[in-house]
Amino acid sequence: MSRLNQRIENFTKALNIYKEAVAEYKKNKTKILIHMALIQTFEVTFELGWKVLKDYLAEKDLFVYTPRDVIKEAFAANIIPDGQLWIDMARDRNVSSHEYNTDKINTVLNTISTNYFNELCRFEGWTKKINE
Repeated sequence: MSRLNQRIENFTKALNIYKEAVAEYKKNKTKILIHMALIQTFEVTFELGWKVLKDYLAEKDLFVYTPRDVIKEAFAANIIPDGQLWIDMARDRNVSSHEYNTDKINTVLNTISTNYFNELCRFEGWTKKINE
């Protein structure tokens, strides 16, 4: 199994757990433990997502190493339709672990459970196509 295939498999497993966290969050938006689970599963899923892109680009002989550079190249190659959304995900992945302002956390949780979730589910469809 190639590194890319292994990364896609790990991404899919993480996304499935993220899906559970989103479902639980939508049932109970006040429970702190669910907030923590949602943030953590998003972080892991996003991390694996951009690394899938990195490995895919490497297979095309395009070697980029930072999340921002990988996202830019993936957008330029029409792999991801909204590069800014991925840049925002990278930013919020970094912010979410270190934010203690409740209003800001609630805003991030909402975005993690909607916009980012929808994009990472869309991205899963792309990974399935390239992994056939």
